[in-house]
Amino acid sequence: MSSSTIRKALGAMKDQTSIGLAKVGSSTSLADLDVAIVKATRHDEYPAEEKYIREIQSLTCYSKAFISACVNTLTRRLNKTKSWTVALKTLILIQRLLSEGDPAYEEEIFFSTRRGTRLLNMSDFSDTRSSSWDFSAFVRTYALYLDERLEYRMQSRRGKRSMFGFDENDDYPYTREREWERERDRERERDWERERNGKKKKEKKLL
Repeated sequence: MSSSTIRKALGAMKDQTSIGLAKVGSSTSLADLDVAIVKATRHDEYPAEEKYIREIQSLTCYSKAFISACVNTLTRRLNKTKSWTVALKTLILIQRLLSEGDPAYEEEIFFSTRRGTRLLNMSDFSDTRSSSWDFSAFVRTYALYLDERLEYRMQSRRGKRSMFGFDENDDYPYTREREWERERDRERERDWERERNGKKKKEKKLL
């Protein structure tokens, strides 16, 4: 059995493990989101299926809590992987979400990166396979492009606010971030409450 065949088998096994963990570790909706992200960023060297990207966009289009959960899952995916295919697909997914997803993605990803999480900071990424040097370099360059593009858009947005009476040095973005964090906490509490109520109803039926 060739080394490439073994790598493909190991990659498929990792994807199946991630999908299984997602299904048992979250509420139904969040599990669906995590599974869609894993399927959109598989280890195989083929483009992501469009249906999974659409599913991610649909699940996160009206919920800041789900946007935050999506960004956290993407961050974990990039932190753990040593595969250029997974890293590249994840970055492509991020670009699609920034371009076509909810506008809240821009600020969520921007502040996540500025808080020190390794979302778009891929400067030390390296696929350990000797034949993947060029792909690793491309992943690092692509991540840098997305980071600088996002920073430019955020600075342009601040400049527009200053034209309409906002102080460029005010803490508006950080105030918005705190408001979003409080809203995400409230939405998570509502999701957990609904999940607990659902479990109680199932227990009553069993009794």
